[in-house]
Amino acid sequence: MRALRERVAGLDPMRVDAIFALAMIVELELEAWLSSSVPESHRLATAVAAVFFAAPIAVRRRVPSVALVFCVSVAAIQTLFGGEVLHYLGGAVVPVLALGYSAGSWLNARRSVIALLLALPPLVGVALLPGTGGPPSGLNAISYALFYVSLLIFPGWVAGRVMGERSRRAAAFGELAAQTAIEQESREAAAIIAERSRIGGELQDIIAHSVSVMVVQASGARMVLRSDPDRARESILNVEHTGREALADLRRLLGMLRKNDDPRALAPQPGLGQLPALVESIADEGLACELFTLGDPIDLTPGVDLVAYRVIETVLLQAAHHHCSNAVVTVRYEPSELALEISGDGPVGDLDEALQAIAERVGLYDGSLRTARGDGDAFSLRARLPLRAAVPA
Repeated sequence: MRALRERVAGLDPMRVDAIFALAMIVELELEAWLSSSVPESHRLATAVAAVFFAAPIAVRRRVPSVALVFCVSVAAIQTLFGGEVLHYLGGAVVPVLALGYSAGSWLNARRSVIALLLALPPLVGVALLPGTGGPPSGLNAISYALFYVSLLIFPGWVAGRVMGERSRRAAAFGELAAQTAIEQESREAAAIIAERSRIGGELQDIIAHSVSVMVVQASGARMVLRSDPDRARESILNVEHTGREALADLRRLLGMLRKNDDPRALAPQPGLGQLPALVESIADEGLACELFTLGDPIDLTPGVDLVAYRVIETVLLQAAHHHCSNAVVTVRYEPSELALEISGDGPVGDLDEALQAIAERVGLYDGSLRTARGDGDAFSLRARLPLRAAVPA
């Protein structure tokens, strides 16, 4: 039903009106030639008048008032030549009602009332001019004829006024809502520009302060490198610590400038140290996960640390997406490599496809990644990452 409404709404209104007018002409012609109510001597005049009587429907959107007045004028004039369009053709009420609705709905109040007043005299003339049975005589007959005229014109016109007013109000509210949305977007854009300007100033301060501290610390380390290695080592560690803090602050501030990014972009890049938090968040998705760490922890390089975390994160997210209930993650620190093992109790059909990008990143570090099917529908994955660039903690 919805698809039908959409197709109807997509039709050209002018074409619909033309089809409507043609259909009414055909219907009135059939009545004029086949109805037993129309005298034989009046059939030709009625048939000719029916064409001009219904044709204005085709232009009712362009000139509603002209279409209405022309229609009722044809009805009045054809009566003088023996036409019986409004006397004996039942379908003749439809064009008058439709054109009355058009004049009431699509014209402003003043023009709509003028169209109604111009249409009334021809209709009154139709009611009072002599038809097949002669002109109406007596107060009751005249009253009935005028009442019939009122039923022809007023219901459609009043309905048009009501519907037109509702449409105009809806359009006004729509314009007001659109204007409000534009103003809201303007205010938000201005606020974003102001915030980005502030962030730019903060970035400048962070970079200037951090770089100054790092230069001073590095200079001090250089001066005491031979005479006091411990102090030099401490200064170098301070340079590293200051640099890490500066990078974290820069990531947070730059992340705020990326409007549609994931909120996690505001945080520093994760590593294996964030696995407990990952396991906890995955538990909220319905996947119970056990985490085991074997071997002596090693201070990994940021790249290896991040890739290892992404491998585990991707596998656990896929397992939760496929409604697995349990998983086990084992991180093993070996002398020359980092070994990861992840297994679950359910099938993950598209795991290889989901890990394609991660596998390429593992390959960049000369590592390997292999998936396997466990017992039943269980899955398992093993990944290995060389630790050539790692240093003991």
